[in-house]
Amino acid sequence: MGLAKVVVGKTYTTCGTPDYFAPELISSSGHNHAVDWWCLGILMFELLGRHPPFESGTPMLTYKKVTKGIDIVRFPKQCRGDAESLIKGLLCAHPSERLPMKKGDVSNIKDHPWYSGFNWDAMFDLSMTPPYLPTVRSNQDGR
Repeated sequence: MGLAKVVVGKTYTTCGTPDYFAPELISSSGHNHAVDWWCLGILMFELLGRHPPFESGTPMLTYKKVTKGIDIVRFPKQCRGDAESLIKGLLCAHPSERLPMKKGDVSNIKDHPWYSGFNWDAMFDLSMTPPYLPTVRSNQDGR
């Protein structure tokens, strides 16, 4: 996820995982950092629903589903309500309609109801208590 080069305007190069391709990548119409917000929507759906929203047997079938749009996707119960609203706001077909690309920028995500009660300040100043703290038994853990 994310562009790994400096881009002014649009770029036309393509690489990545087909399940995460935004419509503008598939159509080769040029893309900017709005593809990163698309990827966040795909990732949220996958983390909550345990599979990507446009999952298919082949990349071409996945691309076909992506071009039909998020409204054809059946949301599992874990992705409904505020989560569904946020995911759909990130998976708009037109890059300029994705939540952070609209007037208000990233605040449109931070102020979304799905994040109500989330302490953004504690996250930014690294004072947030992690929801899960693994037990480290040796210096070999995590390898």
